[in-house]
Amino acid sequence: MGYQNSNAAYAYDMRAEFQAPVAPYAPAEPEVRERPRLDVVTGAGREANQEASPAFVHVAKVFCVVVAMFFAIGIARVTISGMTASILNGNATLNASLESAREQSENLEVMRSVYGAHTRIRDLAAGTLGMVESDGSVVLDFTQEAPAAADAQ
Repeated sequence: MGYQNSNAAYAYDMRAEFQAPVAPYAPAEPEVRERPRLDVVTGAGREANQEASPAFVHVAKVFCVVVAMFFAIGIARVTISGMTASILNGNATLNASLESAREQSENLEVMRSVYGAHTRIRDLAAGTLGMVESDGSVVLDFTQEAPAAADAQ
């Protein structure tokens, strides 16, 4: 509104409180406020007491803790994965050696049955060594000569 210094402004504004009229065209006196005192301190210049706010320090600490936990969890995961892989490799090696031992055991059982067969032994004795089977059995009895041998000594 254009009537700020007259009574007409108060007539249109129902909420305004009454104020004493100001003289027309009177320059308003500026409010005198006391300025804050400005002290010049010589010293370190820009490096002087540049502390961070406590909220920023807290956020920085929390961030560092979160990053440290992230790295710790990552290292733990890598360690667990490496140990799992080494255990699985050990199991695979053990399975391979177990399978080869089973195959060798089967081969040895077959060789034992082949080489231990009575017919093979009989054929080797007759063919290679020239042995023959006896027609009958012979029994030697040395019991009668035993006392004579004892008297001779």
